Amino acid sequence: MKLWKFLLLLLAMALTGGAAVMTVNFLVLPAIIHHNEVVVMPDVRGLSVGQAQQRLQVLYLDLAVARQRPHPTIPAGMILDQLPAPAARVRGGRTIVLVTSSGPPAGALPRLAGLSLRQAEITLQRENYRLGRVLRVRRSGVTETVVAYQDPEAGTETYKGATVDLVVAEPAPARLLRMPDLVGAPLYRARQAVAAAGFVLGPVQYQRTGKVPPNTVVRQEPPAGTRIAKGDRLELVASSR
Repeated sequence: MKLWKFLLLLLAMALTGGAAVMTVNFLVLPAIIHHNEVVVMPDVRGLSVGQAQQRLQVLYLDLAVARQRPHPTIPAGMILDQLPAPAARVRGGRTIVLVTSSGPPAGALPRLAGLSLRQAEITLQRENYRLGRVLRVRRSGVTETVVAYQDPEAGTETYKGATVDLVVAEPAPARLLRMPDLVGAPLYRARQAVAAAGFVLGPVQYQRTGKVPPNTVVRQEPPAGTRIAKGDRLELVASSR
């Protein structure tokens, strides 16, 4: 082949190749790149993954669950967050990254029996639970207010933020007795009556008087007929010589 023919062939090949490259750059690639339209990213938070997939697939968007995290109120499987964010402009064909809820975090309820109401409330707050209804009952033999029962019971596995109801036992009200009339009684008999009734006798005071024999009760506090409880304090004044 003559040299000029060979050079002409190379030129023709170069022109053909350049035309092909230009065709790809200016016609084929733009068609591929701009085939997927730009869409506005919908808000899929609060939806299930299935519901989100239905909304995204009509926009030619894919989805992928990146991770889960607990949430106190949103049920497991529901979407908490998304990337790109809602209202962002994205091109069709893009994969949307989701974060879903694994449900409320769970834990075992602490034991509250024997605690005061305030101690029980502090314990629930520290463990991220809430105090619910409080039922108060009076019980004999109880000297201070304490938690007697809880619902759900201690050790129950439940979600954080759950409500715990309490039954609180309180001391029973003291039985009121009518104060006897001790005025005019000998002091020793008055002492016996006070001890038998379960009252507490304070130091006896004496008052000089010539109207009654010595060691006779001349005044009492509280007065006769007053209703008082066991353990209450009495004061007596007796006559002296």
